[in-house]
Amino acid sequence: MVLDPKLFKLIDYGRLVLYEKQIPKKDAPPTEEPEPDKFIAYIEFTTSEELAEKDKDKLNLVTTYLHESKSYVSTVDSSRIFCGKMWTIGWRKSQTSGEMAGRYRNQNGVDADPHGFFYNTFKGQSAANVLYRLFSSIANTAVKAANTLLTSLKMPSYEDISWTQETSETNFASNLAFTSNEFSNKPHKDDDTSATAFLMLANTRIEDGSISTNNPSHSGFTGPFFVFPDHQVAIDLRNLDGICRVVFAAGKFRHCTLNSQPPHKTLTSFGLSLQICKSCVDAFKRICNGYYNNRIPKKEGVVWHISDHNDIINKIPLPQ
Repeated sequence: MVLDPKLFKLIDYGRLVLYEKQIPKKDAPPTEEPEPDKFIAYIEFTTSEELAEKDKDKLNLVTTYLHESKSYVSTVDSSRIFCGKMWTIGWRKSQTSGEMAGRYRNQNGVDADPHGFFYNTFKGQSAANVLYRLFSSIANTAVKAANTLLTSLKMPSYEDISWTQETSETNFASNLAFTSNEFSNKPHKDDDTSATAFLMLANTRIEDGSISTNNPSHSGFTGPFFVFPDHQVAIDLRNLDGICRVVFAAGKFRHCTLNSQPPHKTLTSFGLSLQICKSCVDAFKRICNGYYNNRIPKKEGVVWHISDHNDIINKIPLPQ
């Protein structure tokens, strides 16, 4: 269906802004201002030729960091996912008695390799700086709006290892989700508080997560489509050369990844998205509003706490 030019418009190069046109009401008085068109997405392709070597090195830092992070966070279990895998880094709502909020983690993975976890955590700080520059360079207003929202909510950013109620000007998301392994999911709207989500699409090497910025068609690899089904528009990533960045209204318009390609021996399609998740916002609103004051956890002997980096470290068993 996506490949039918009568049904879908495919986008595979350049820059483009998508709007949903608002049709004037038939009975609207002539003096009434028409509703403005609704922003759907800003899409920008950057070819391998346009990327300097230092840019590729920075992108490589991000993708290898996330590849290594797979050992320390669990995969997302969601009925929306058809195939492939998704992981999430950052902050979440409570999951256990006494917990007010926490960071995503796979404690068994941390316990098995605490030194690797420490290294990965601090590598994440550098990766976050790269991602800030990557998106502020094309959508500075949207990034600033997300930063203002985080600041007003006194929320931590996804790379913050603990909650200090202070927000840096480079913070603009509470969560980072990333996908690989021929990821494909159902059309959906995200449950976000932020007005926009920030998406980067690329190809990476399966072995180590390093980025592959050259057109992969010569190797027999074919990438997916990122689709806005209700608007019959799809970002065509089959022969992606470089990277594609998308800033879009993820909570207002349905979107999905469509991938029907068989696994490749050396390459996989990769995506990362940054947003401010509503469930996480609600968790920190409760904390800031004093919801837990004078309340006692249901489980005896448990105290209210936030499962931050220190909590994760304290749970690592001591060597025998």
